[in-house]
Amino acid sequence: MMQIPIAIVCNSVPPYRLHLHRRIVKEIPEVQLWTIRTHEEDARWSLAATEEIGLVSFGEGVSCLEHGRARHALRDWRIGGNIIRWIDTHRVRAVILSGYNDLGKARILHECRAGEIPCFISGDSNIRDEHLQGAKAWLKQVVLTRLLKWSSGAMPFGTLGAAYFAKYGVPQDRIFPFPLEPDYQLIWNLPAERVQQIRQQFGLDERRRRLLFSGRLIPCKRVDQLLDAFATIAADRPDWDLIILGDGELRSELERRVPSFLRGRLNWIGHVADQAIVSAFYIACDVLVLPSTQERWSLAINEAVAAGMAIVTSSTPGAAGDLVRDGVNGRVYAAGNLDALTHCLLEVTDPRRTHAMRAASSEILNGWRARWDPIDGLRQALAVSNVLPLKVHGG
Repeated sequence: MMQIPIAIVCNSVPPYRLHLHRRIVKEIPEVQLWTIRTHEEDARWSLAATEEIGLVSFGEGVSCLEHGRARHALRDWRIGGNIIRWIDTHRVRAVILSGYNDLGKARILHECRAGEIPCFISGDSNIRDEHLQGAKAWLKQVVLTRLLKWSSGAMPFGTLGAAYFAKYGVPQDRIFPFPLEPDYQLIWNLPAERVQQIRQQFGLDERRRRLLFSGRLIPCKRVDQLLDAFATIAADRPDWDLIILGDGELRSELERRVPSFLRGRLNWIGHVADQAIVSAFYIACDVLVLPSTQERWSLAINEAVAAGMAIVTSSTPGAAGDLVRDGVNGRVYAAGNLDALTHCLLEVTDPRRTHAMRAASSEILNGWRARWDPIDGLRQALAVSNVLPLKVHGG
């Protein structure tokens, strides 16, 4: 069978992207997938992308941390030109750009349009995570609307992402589901013995209940508010502990913030690169807490609901709009409101509520996945562009 070459252009290949690209290779055999990486791999991830996903790297030595700085704009532009020439040489029939906010990707988008190669913009932006005001908001409206007009369509992660792209002029019939996702099977099939081993390794007493934060320790994550809220409810919830899974620039400051009476009930794990260990933490804990004031999607919510956790999240993450039903499998509160966060933690840790909320997560995840399957979304996008005939995944 002659395969049709398509390319996904992305900054890096973390575990959740690797998983999705493997799904594409397996479930859409009509295409030959090329994964084009524009920056060097993030050292936090202990994995190697395989030949299976057609990995081609153009940004060795170019860190994602340098992305967007003015002195690197010309380098991004050159990388974009190199990628365009590669796409032309390999007769790529369709391109999906992961993101749009550098000159290299803008160049690829423009050249694809000129060469009549369908080019879609995929991204985790969501309408609740908009923070620009005044002239900057106006400029974004003008520039992004123009960029999106050049594209063949948008491929958001969820409902709030679809609303974001609609705001910038993408018609509804050109919006296609394409969320990144964790390896759900890894979470569901993790052996109980492995989970028990992780409990013992990190001192997780099975008789205790646990809140979990999973993410980088940076200002916008508002772990400071989580610590303050936990300190407030600690006396009322003596059988609950707090796990901090992740690392970052604020760790020392946050550790000093914890009152002395509470330090024995916090466990600072640090960054964990092994996804099996990460999954074990989700399974071993009860409630995921995500207090971010800036957050585009948050794959941590996907992982947590897959593991049967209840969720307390600010309204900012895109995943909160699809995977958390307020009062059903957790609580959603206004970002930055410490009193609201404290109230939500007190409610979700009520022994009369925790179990029911945890049990509800599985059904909510299954329903969302049926509506927002990335394989279906990619097939739809390629069919609209006459690259592939339309075929619903699994049909």
